[in-house]
Amino acid sequence: MMRCFSGTFLPRLGFFLFSLVLLSLVSSTNGQSVFYTFTSGPSGDGFDWPASPQGLLPEGDNFFTPDGVDFYNYTGNNLFFDSQYQVSSNSGIIDGDAMWANPLVGSDFNDLDVFLPDVSSVGFSFAQAVAGSPTATPDFIDIYIEDSEGRYTFQTYGLDSSFTGFGGVDGWAGNILLDIEDLIDDGDIDGNSFIDISYFYIDLDSLATNGGTSEFAIDNFSLDGGSGNGSDLLFPSVNQGQTDVTGSTLGTNTLRGTGTHGMGIEVTNDAGTATTYSIQLVPGGDLSPNTLPSGASIDAGESIFNPDIATVDRSLPSGTYESDITIINDGDPADPDNVATLSIDLFEPELLSGNFTGVNVNAFEDVILSNAAAPANGFRAAVKVTGTQTTGPFGVDDFTLDERVLDSESIQANVTFNRFGQLSGTHVGSYTVSLEQAAFFVNQFVDFEVFLANKEPVPDKNWVLNYDLTNNNNDNANFTTGFTYAGRLGVNRFEVAATLIDGTSSTNQNVSMQFTTDPDPSSADTIGDPIDLIFGGGDGDPYVLQFTYDESLVPSGLSETQLQVLWYDVVAGEWAVAIDGNSSTTSTFFSGSWADYLAGPGGGTFDASDLGAFGVDAANNHVWAALDHASIFAVGMLAAGTNGDFDFDGDVDGRDFLIWQRGGSPNGTGIGDLALWQGQYGSPLVAATVVPEPVGGVMLLTGILLMCRRQSPR
Repeated sequence: MMRCFSGTFLPRLGFFLFSLVLLSLVSSTNGQSVFYTFTSGPSGDGFDWPASPQGLLPEGDNFFTPDGVDFYNYTGNNLFFDSQYQVSSNSGIIDGDAMWANPLVGSDFNDLDVFLPDVSSVGFSFAQAVAGSPTATPDFIDIYIEDSEGRYTFQTYGLDSSFTGFGGVDGWAGNILLDIEDLIDDGDIDGNSFIDISYFYIDLDSLATNGGTSEFAIDNFSLDGGSGNGSDLLFPSVNQGQTDVTGSTLGTNTLRGTGTHGMGIEVTNDAGTATTYSIQLVPGGDLSPNTLPSGASIDAGESIFNPDIATVDRSLPSGTYESDITIINDGDPADPDNVATLSIDLFEPELLSGNFTGVNVNAFEDVILSNAAAPANGFRAAVKVTGTQTTGPFGVDDFTLDERVLDSESIQANVTFNRFGQLSGTHVGSYTVSLEQAAFFVNQFVDFEVFLANKEPVPDKNWVLNYDLTNNNNDNANFTTGFTYAGRLGVNRFEVAATLIDGTSSTNQNVSMQFTTDPDPSSADTIGDPIDLIFGGGDGDPYVLQFTYDESLVPSGLSETQLQVLWYDVVAGEWAVAIDGNSSTTSTFFSGSWADYLAGPGGGTFDASDLGAFGVDAANNHVWAALDHASIFAVGMLAAGTNGDFDFDGDVDGRDFLIWQRGGSPNGTGIGDLALWQGQYGSPLVAATVVPEPVGGVMLLTGILLMCRRQSPR
């Protein structure tokens, strides 16, 4: 008889509590008696029993009354609340609308379960009938009963009245009374008497059939001696009068602070005529009276919300503050007064902590965010994530949007470092999380967010991310056909780093990269050591090679914007511009990153038409080039003698001067670039730093070109 503690019982209890809390109600009869005839409406039980379709509750479903009684249908068939039963009226104690069903084999339980708001007694009229032999209908019912502290007993109740059932076979009926004075623990709790009745089920195994005819019916359902109609014409409610919350606790939440927080109540007039009503705050509670209505008018069928009828001082300690209210039908003294409880929870603000000052990514530390525990008998606000941002060469497995940190809880996120294209040394970045205050109702059965009044903004939380990158002198990676080269291969030292940032492998291959010695230091000024890039089978694939450099090592007298990706031409035995080794000799200079080039002049997609594109992203110390050949590469500038070749056509002529004049040389219109161009020609006459336009510039350029023709060894 321990079924109430089994795994099959807990889901029923969980769903019951979920339904209860979801309505923001904790129902109780508060000592008031209840009486149900299972008739809907004001002239019946004061609310509507299941009515879609009319009077039907499907197998496995439940119905929760405004008085806190929860009926679960485990009969194996539909449960009805009407007068369409077949033979139960012959019993003489079932009349008009009743709760009834034809139990069928197939339910997990074959019973009717009832959860109660901790009452002292339960009474009801019961009739049952089964078609078959004269002895087919038992003259008893078995009922399992439990109190709120876990005591339980399994009782058999005799049915002392027979009636004409199916096909003339006797049915049996009787009035059942469950009373705590008669109930003693049969289990292993303590063997004591029951303190209340919180749950019972009626075992219907003896009635369940495989499609045959059987029936049971319940009428005149009474809690704590209730009798008569039991309905109220004017009552506290929620959802525009859909639910009577008499005897219930209605709650709200607010953040602690200055001032007061108020709470209201909805009142519904279910009568056919208008009336007036008043609301009184019962003395002895925690809340203070505010705008309590007195003699307020309410029309027939109308629901009115009365705001801020009671308040709490928000400066009080965190905790729950409650008061009872009484709703009085002034226009109908015969209508009983209704009592409900208003409850306000005061929340402390969140108290967050974490490893904000430093996350050591080398040691695999996570980003951690914690919220302090709530004070004793109190509450603390939670926070939820509304946005994240990462800076630096780091990756964070982000906190998800709306991820929450309840009181006493922590969340964490894994951090990784992207070494590709980074110089050796200490790297610092950040992770920033935007947050919002929130409150949640969480227990073993339910978990959902509730409204938190007066919530305040939460400052962003920022973590400092640290990583010490050591030298990676060589690297290799396997690529399959169609796999991108980006983010898989790279080497780094303190002076320079190299990596592939775009391109797709045309075959299955291994690609390697390693630092090597400079094969010809005399033909170029390079930063750091060159790298040797080797494709294991995809030589000829378009790809983008990017160098990162230490700007303090840029050769003296040169600008960062003059740097290029250089290629060691083994045939000529000297350094050359890397794009000159491509199968296509087109060259396109872009001041900025490869990503910006691709989004602009590159047309959004990297293909063979982009070969020869090169650029300098001085803001991030990157130099890149779109290539289709492999060799030894470096970042730097060709040695003096070709540095004035501003259009990169292999010679220095008037077109290079025109590019300088128009600000298109790597350093704009600086004197240094003019000196480079001048030095290539070896002309002492080119000394002007500003060329007049339009006439003066053209005349000077003409003179220079004539001199160049006379003086050039070409």
